Amino acid sequence: MDPVEHQLLRHTWFPIARSEDVTDRPVQANILGTKLVVYRVGDTLTVARAACPHRGMDLSMGELRDGGIQCPYHGWIFAAGSGACTHVPSLPAGSSPVRTELRTYLCVEAYGHVWSCLEEPYLPLPALADAETSQWRFAYGEPHDLNCGMRQLTENFRDMGHFAFVHQGTMGPDVRREVDSYQVHREGWDLEWELTTDLGGSALDGNQSLGTRQTLTYHLSLPMFAWIRTAFPDGGRRLVAQFATPISEDGLRVREFWVVGIDDIVAETHGVSIEEMWEYETAIFAEDFPVVENQEPREAPLDVRGQAHAPADKYSIAYRRTYVELLERFAEETRQVGS
Repeated sequence: MDPVEHQLLRHTWFPIARSEDVTDRPVQANILGTKLVVYRVGDTLTVARAACPHRGMDLSMGELRDGGIQCPYHGWIFAAGSGACTHVPSLPAGSSPVRTELRTYLCVEAYGHVWSCLEEPYLPLPALADAETSQWRFAYGEPHDLNCGMRQLTENFRDMGHFAFVHQGTMGPDVRREVDSYQVHREGWDLEWELTTDLGGSALDGNQSLGTRQTLTYHLSLPMFAWIRTAFPDGGRRLVAQFATPISEDGLRVREFWVVGIDDIVAETHGVSIEEMWEYETAIFAEDFPVVENQEPREAPLDVRGQAHAPADKYSIAYRRTYVELLERFAEETRQVGS
């Protein structure tokens, strides 16, 4: 990975766990090869370096006790929030704890996930369309680790040209192959465009209201925060978001997180529950996995001259060029701060 991109990603918000998984046990997480532990005590959520400062034991294997996380190796306890050491069992009664603490990181809960950042965020946490609207019902996908780059996975999620070939099992055999001409609109570090397609009527067990014509609004907040809002001709909307967190230092392994939402019309008028839509989207993502893991190179090249393109790839070209601009801006601003 380019050193500038590596530094940018250290200053980027990434999801590291589903909120529903952070309960009465610590959760293991990772950003760019930095092993993290996520734990919740009462209302206090903590993201910290996983290695115990005593002997480096992985604290995600520990347990929650006495207002903090207890190391499974020697029983040291580190407080929720601050990460301060509050108890060392091997010390005589009445002794002060060892003056050490866990390295903790910024964290926030949003869109059903815990997000964290290894350094001070360079960009704010992006907004997910309709996420706070009461008329929507949401479900959260199982995180999945993949042998590909963050940009590779992000481009795949926003590509309509592969529907008819990769997703025959879920969408059906009659998906429209042609991709209409479209324009990519940019605002800051966000890209958005709109396309229509026809799934041919086989998707979702032949539900004609949801499996034929539809309009998709694609949105990307760089570097990897992507969502698609689908509007159906008989009313109703679906929202699917995908987030890619690099979990290896070289960026060639990622953990995919995703969210699916439907509005009341899809559930009550068209008869598809959020559970059914979750199963449908789970199957769609599973069809993409062998594709993104078997491309060469494993990360989408930023130089657009490195691959061939068709008009349907207009979004991909815009993404790569905007990403290069973001990296240049970040490099320039960090040089100014350091000078």
